[in-house]
Amino acid sequence: MAAGKSLRFGMLTSDGEAVYWSESRPEERGRGVIMRAGPDGPAEDILPAPWSARTRVHEYGGGEFLAKDGSVWFVEAESQDIFALVPGGEPTRLTEAADIRFADMTLDSRRRRLICVGERHPAGTGHAYPENFVAAIPLGENPEAPVESLVSGGDFYAAPRVSPSGDALAWLSWDLPDMPWETAALYVAPIGTDGAIGTPERIAGGDGSAVFQPEWDAEGRLYFVWDETGWGNLYVWDGNTSHCVAPREADLVRPLWVFGMRSYAILGDGRIAAAYLDAGESQLQLIDPASGGSEPLESGLRGIDSLVAFGAELAVMGASDLAAPAVVRLPLKGGASEMLRASMEPVLAPEDISAARTLEIECGGEPVYALYYPPASASCAAPEGELPPVIVTAHGGPTGRADRGFKIRTQYWTSRGFGVCDVDYSGSAGYGRDFRRRLDGKWGISDVADVAAAARTLIARKLADPKRMVIAGSSAGGFTVLLALAKHDLFVAGACSYGVSDLAQLQRITHKFEGGYLYRLTGSTPRDCDEIFANRSPVQLAKKIDAPVIFFQGLDDKVVPPQQSRSIAGTLKRRGVPVAYYEFPGESHGFRQAKTILSVLTLEYAFYCHILAIKASEPLPGVTMDNW
Repeated sequence: MAAGKSLRFGMLTSDGEAVYWSESRPEERGRGVIMRAGPDGPAEDILPAPWSARTRVHEYGGGEFLAKDGSVWFVEAESQDIFALVPGGEPTRLTEAADIRFADMTLDSRRRRLICVGERHPAGTGHAYPENFVAAIPLGENPEAPVESLVSGGDFYAAPRVSPSGDALAWLSWDLPDMPWETAALYVAPIGTDGAIGTPERIAGGDGSAVFQPEWDAEGRLYFVWDETGWGNLYVWDGNTSHCVAPREADLVRPLWVFGMRSYAILGDGRIAAAYLDAGESQLQLIDPASGGSEPLESGLRGIDSLVAFGAELAVMGASDLAAPAVVRLPLKGGASEMLRASMEPVLAPEDISAARTLEIECGGEPVYALYYPPASASCAAPEGELPPVIVTAHGGPTGRADRGFKIRTQYWTSRGFGVCDVDYSGSAGYGRDFRRRLDGKWGISDVADVAAAARTLIARKLADPKRMVIAGSSAGGFTVLLALAKHDLFVAGACSYGVSDLAQLQRITHKFEGGYLYRLTGSTPRDCDEIFANRSPVQLAKKIDAPVIFFQGLDDKVVPPQQSRSIAGTLKRRGVPVAYYEFPGESHGFRQAKTILSVLTLEYAFYCHILAIKASEPLPGVTMDNW
């Protein structure tokens, strides 16, 4: 079920009384499908196979389709061109631009054009960065019509949004070396009679603060999230001035790793539904902008990833402790919620499900947080007094957070007698700007200390067998895994998926979006980074790693390329450390195909069984491990 039957939801949007979302299907080799649910009838797939919607702008993508005024446009996964989609018909090509990727579209209906983010890649195989700009695409029938650049000169753009009157454009922009959650600024400019963009005015953000999710309401007011105070609160701009709406010490800002993320929705009656992160937990609020008051909206969900208004109701993507992520309709005037689309069919009884306990952990006098999932089974029990093996996990990013709510892959482990501890280490999102910035200059230090503190806390509270504790993570979490193994003897083994191992090499080949990220994370500059990168790179500290490690790597990964995993695995192998190494063709940064996900899960389990002397009660593949 974890490998093939669990959908991966993408972006969520609405058009009138219909709600649309994208989903990746492992059983269809990760094909990106667009779904629609109207006021009547069940959810339907409106993108026929083998078409796939996915964008690779910033490499992470997002914002892959637009539904507006009854029409749908999407970015086709292979060509990265935009196609128009009429439900029930075949897609028709709108662009034919081999060197440009597109994302994050909006409709300029007055001028019959799409406005979106464009990313023009230079010809050849060199390491020159692409050019990012705000693009205009005519809605004609000539795919060879030129793509017009409306706004350029900045390093990055996101969220271009046309005002309801069609006479103004809002967008976000930021420059290297910053990431969008550090200094994304909000701009507004008039649109001339010829469609050109006039002189922009900066409304908010920049200079050490960031704006997220600009949205126009029907009256022409511009709402946006801004972390001016250190907390991502909702603001509104009336064309002259802006002010904060219902301020509170909680976060509406989300790290903009992908386009199309949403933490609030403007409802038809003028109220705002907002999904705050309060100490990492989702809290849904209904805000009255006129009075500034707010009230909680009960949803029964532990985690809320996105939300949109449609008709007189609200749709969200979220998960409860007992139910997998789903697209859910929430009525605003009473009544029961309705599940529009579940990411998987229920397969576990409530007594078989492990619900997360939130742990507050002290590390160096500062609090960090973790979600602990104990083993859970209605039919099996450990011998009395025996403590469980535990997998401590480090999320990616590192500007990310541990997902809240039911996760089938976590249940895969807890159903087999493992505890799982998912750590929100220093730098995680959802705890305010100061908490996020605790990792600045200290990546590879604070995160490693925090996962070690979590391990010690589990041992002290008798939640884990100290002799059977392992650590796992992917991407930036893989970096934390390798350094934790080098610096601490708390973990008897590690699992590293497409993890960072060589900072200097990564900086030389990394993509534009993260071109300056390592400098902030390590507290370095291009002039003095060599020594710092060497001191923080797992490949340079491999002589201190003695615990067995299993590696998983996608061969098409452009974010953390295969040489990162190959380098550290080869170094450990030569030192005589037990190493298992697996590569997967057709996989990029994050595994999408059912066959790959199944292989990774079962190989990781077999690896732990080898290391921890566990006799599995199910067939498992053999693990090819050097030096074992």
